[in-house]
Amino acid sequence: MIPDFQKAHIAGVERIAAWSDVLDDINVFPVADGDTGRNLITSLTPLRYLEKNLEDTIHKLLLSARGNSGNIAVQFFSGFLTADSYANLAQAAKFGRDQAWQAVSQPLPGTMLTVLDTLVDFLTKGDFEKRPDYVTAIMDHLEESVKSTPDLLPKLKQAGVVDSGALGMYIFLEGFFKSLIGQHNEFRPISTIFQGLLEISPSYQVEMAEGYCVDTVIHYDDNAEEKVSQFRKLLTIEVRGDLDVLI
Repeated sequence: MIPDFQKAHIAGVERIAAWSDVLDDINVFPVADGDTGRNLITSLTPLRYLEKNLEDTIHKLLLSARGNSGNIAVQFFSGFLTADSYANLAQAAKFGRDQAWQAVSQPLPGTMLTVLDTLVDFLTKGDFEKRPDYVTAIMDHLEESVKSTPDLLPKLKQAGVVDSGALGMYIFLEGFFKSLIGQHNEFRPISTIFQGLLEISPSYQVEMAEGYCVDTVIHYDDNAEEKVSQFRKLLTIEVRGDLDVLI
């Protein structure tokens, strides 16, 4: 991985950390457990310490994943990290996006996945251009993608907020792409561009959920499919919570 990319990933994680409280505050989907920001920080911390061996970093990401947002994010980055030049950045983003859609049992638009779709659509239209106006165009599209999430998920519309995971990915990618063009402190004012979409409506009634969120990593062998099937049945019946099997 080229040094530019290493620094850009670190910048993205730092941006997530700076806005994690806001991400927690607006976390209402799939359940209002207020932990999206914390989960993303925990899940993406290995990006701060990229290993020379790419597989080592990916392995650490998979082990660090927490929650739906974290599982989706680490699957994306396990593909996105394969970019070793600007020429294959789009290909790596597509690879990561495709893996992200398989990260949870019930993937839905209106989440972080919508932002990743938008990113891939933009990057695959032509070669990456290391210019401020090009990065501005990327962020314009990602901004609109985040703003569209309440129209895609009724729960977000009722709460009056954008999806926290989608916003988290937007914030990371802004740090990433701005770093690539040397604009380390020229970020869009999040509270301004998403004004009115960062506070849960007082009229919104939080639905209380019972159960557990289980994150697990399963190492593949000859009997992997059978083991995954048995594990899924066991947890679905006995725990009755959200089941994210990360493979």
